[in-house]
Amino acid sequence: METSKEVMLVLLKDFSKRHTITSLADELKLSRVGMWKILKKLEAEKFVLIESVGTGRTSTSIIKINWRNALVEKALVFYLAEESVKQRRWGVNLAELETEVDFLILYGSILTSPQQANDIDLIGTAKKKKFVKIQKIIDKLQKTESRKIHAINFTVPEFRKELQEGNKAFLEGIKKGVILFGQENFVKFMKS
Repeated sequence: METSKEVMLVLLKDFSKRHTITSLADELKLSRVGMWKILKKLEAEKFVLIESVGTGRTSTSIIKINWRNALVEKALVFYLAEESVKQRRWGVNLAELETEVDFLILYGSILTSPQQANDIDLIGTAKKKKFVKIQKIIDKLQKTESRKIHAINFTVPEFRKELQEGNKAFLEGIKKGVILFGQENFVKFMKS
């Protein structure tokens, strides 16, 4: 089941790519046969759609999240919440932001090599009228944090536009980041 979660999270967070059995197997360092078994199970549970593209030797299968299954959203929210629990320290340190943002993504070196990280990278979405309050909270938090907090705030439409235009830093932030707060809002955002 753990690998099934990982597959679902890759499909959710690495949305700019058309995923195939091979790309998912490579991403999760599994054999194609092992990935096929996982995908067939997820398809049977109606969590993914496996769509054949092409014919004969050039045919491949594109894997997509099945958004028509109501359980998919709930499962994805749960998987994202599980990920955020592993970053409990940051959830506690940044807790004041939780009520102000639609969702908050922690990403970058703070996740991959926390001892060497020079800064704390955050992407948040919120209503424009909350930006000033968010900045005041960040300024207050900065006084107790030894690393520079680098927060970028967007409205939901602004962030959607950045992603649609293929902003590599933000695409990578979603792919490798952790949704600290607002997992439900994030899943709804990604669904739309």
